[in-house]
Amino acid sequence: MDGKYLKIGVLAILVILLGAGVYMYAGGSEAEKIEKTGVVLEDGAKLGLVVPKYTVDELGISSISDLEAHAGVFDGKITGIDAGAGIMEMAENAIKDYNLGSFELMASSEAGMLGALDTAIENEKHIVVTLWDPHWATGAYDIVYLEDPNLSFGEAESIESWARPGLKAEDAVLAGLMERYTYEVSEFNGLLAHIENSALDTGAATREWLDSNTETNNMWIGDATHQENRGEIEIGLVNWACAVGSSNVLKHLLEDLGYTVNLTVVDAGVMYTGLANGDIDLITTAWVPLTHKHYMEMYA
Repeated sequence: MDGKYLKIGVLAILVILLGAGVYMYAGGSEAEKIEKTGVVLEDGAKLGLVVPKYTVDELGISSISDLEAHAGVFDGKITGIDAGAGIMEMAENAIKDYNLGSFELMASSEAGMLGALDTAIENEKHIVVTLWDPHWATGAYDIVYLEDPNLSFGEAESIESWARPGLKAEDAVLAGLMERYTYEVSEFNGLLAHIENSALDTGAATREWLDSNTETNNMWIGDATHQENRGEIEIGLVNWACAVGSSNVLKHLLEDLGYTVNLTVVDAGVMYTGLANGDIDLITTAWVPLTHKHYMEMYA
């Protein structure tokens, strides 16, 4: 069987097993844990509920606790993303923590949530959505994060990169690159805005951004040099703008050093299961300590 289709088949099996509640570890043993390789963004990531600025001005709300009194103007809906995402669990907790009994969390996707947000703002309708930073939407729309005094969405988080068991010991060049692969918040938001505003596809847009940020590029590469046929790397990612951006930039960096790189989009549960079993080599989208706490407790 062709290697590409074999890998797809393995991931499909993982989806089935995950849905059945079967969690596997590399080598069939919990002793082999995934390994942290670096910090993509330190204490610069946040999650929460967002409303348009005109909603804040018109309704006089500032906190999640203010939503219940105005449930009717929101049609009793909070527009979310994928049902299995960590932010959705936090949003459910927020509904309980703030007694938002008139609200229902509506699962969608990142694209669906952003489409709903865009349509509402275009028509000056009131809407509340789940959102996170870094994200290009926070710069594209005049929106406000509602205060979260109960910390249902936690405090500022970090985004980390993690590898399958043993990869760091196998490849010192890769391990060194991942230690250096880190962003400032403004730099990350600049990348996401460039991708969103570019007429190019994501791969070409991230290549363009990387080539125009030579100082950052050189810092990440360090003293590593190109070498033909360094090996094949499978990067797993969830279909979030931040994960797509950081994973595509990393793909270019690794290819510049001579690796063959594949990107595989899966949901978070399958991503971590695949990483633990060695079907995925790297991820750049581990949100800690809260969003991906469940997966870290299982695999890390």
